[in-house]
Amino acid sequence: MLTAARGATLILLGALLAQAPLTAQAYQPREPEYSGPSGATAPPTSTPTSAPTSAPTVEPTMTPTAATPTATTPTAGPTANLPVDEPAARSWSEVVKQVTETSPGDLQVRSADKTEQTESMLRCFKLDTENYCLGLGFVDKLPTGAQLQSLVSSPTLRAADEAGVEQDIPTGDLTPADFVAQRAAMPKSTRVAAELDEMQAAWNGREKARELRELVAAQTPPVNPETPSDEPTTQATATPTSTATPTATPTATATVVPTRTAPTVAPSKPVPSAPQTPAAPVKTPASAYIMKGFQTSQEKGYWCGPATFQSIDWADDNQKDTQASWAKDLGSTTGGTAISAMVKQTNVKTAWPKSAGTYVVQNVSDWNAQTFFTVHQKHLGVYKAPVIEHVQLLKRYFPYLAFNHSGHYQVGRGYDKANGTIAIFEVFNERRFNSRGNVTDGPRNIPASALFNATLANSFQNIGL
Repeated sequence: MLTAARGATLILLGALLAQAPLTAQAYQPREPEYSGPSGATAPPTSTPTSAPTSAPTVEPTMTPTAATPTATTPTAGPTANLPVDEPAARSWSEVVKQVTETSPGDLQVRSADKTEQTESMLRCFKLDTENYCLGLGFVDKLPTGAQLQSLVSSPTLRAADEAGVEQDIPTGDLTPADFVAQRAAMPKSTRVAAELDEMQAAWNGREKARELRELVAAQTPPVNPETPSDEPTTQATATPTSTATPTATPTATATVVPTRTAPTVAPSKPVPSAPQTPAAPVKTPASAYIMKGFQTSQEKGYWCGPATFQSIDWADDNQKDTQASWAKDLGSTTGGTAISAMVKQTNVKTAWPKSAGTYVVQNVSDWNAQTFFTVHQKHLGVYKAPVIEHVQLLKRYFPYLAFNHSGHYQVGRGYDKANGTIAIFEVFNERRFNSRGNVTDGPRNIPASALFNATLANSFQNIGL
């Protein structure tokens, strides 16, 4: 029995010893990267060896390569948004082509900064002999980039001696910054349509703009003694420049045209090729007043545009449409109304252009008070048509106010040479929107110099006539 038991013990011990290597191997730690069967050792060895070697090599190489085009693309986009020096447009089809081709694409606008958006939304064009900038109107001198940036900055609201004058509600003119923002937010097709609407009035009214420019050149005295000696030099310099333009034109066209798309927007209605402007009068009356009894008062704080246009249209056809309907037609928002919309509706919805010629947006920054007054006398005394006044509504220019306000529209409706005044319809009533305000709406006679300075105080520095 003892021998049998000892034999069984030896057999059991031998079996345990035979299993010991397998047990040890079963508890051998695995490579952390490998999750396959324990018996396959080759894959874990090769996988970690190749992966770390290739990954560090590829990633540093690929990252800079991918980043390079990404950084380059935004730089190229805004550059294309900058204003293009186009040759003078000699036909409406050329205007359509230039406006459409230079209007930036949606991606370019979104990637552009504020400076680039301003320059692209306020692009300038030459219509025959006259310069026109979107939003600004006809200008004697093209604005520089610095001037455009200054334009979209907030205007000075009060003078040094007006420290105690409060700033009250904005009354409804669209600021340059808001104009740029609104145009930039439009899809390109919508924006081009709006730009062509504005340019159509400019094209039709280019002869009036030329007449105004020549009137200013003839009647505006120099601002300082140095100006007379500078004028001949400037004109002499301008002559070779205009002569050299045809030479530069083919180069610019060959470079830009391949990247542009063909015009897709046409004018909403036929445009006369030779717009007519009434002949310049020899003499103006000593005084003249129009639109008696057609004054209105704006119903909302930001509706000076609709109220002004309501008065202008009412006096034209003796039908008083609602300010709400005009706000819709003018595209007025809580931010205000654009002067280009005021001019467009005057041309489309009234008969005033029959006597005064096509209404245009005209910049007055190079005028003086006497020229400003002379132009009003011609428009009101001879054409007997209203002027769309575009001022900064400040107490120092309009002493009937209790507060300073924003950019603003008024109806220019008369003048008196002896008193040196321009008659307006003030459409804003302070008392209606502020119990501490004055009753301010109705007919007013403003010194021509004060109305001119109020126009210059507005960032746009333009009027509609």
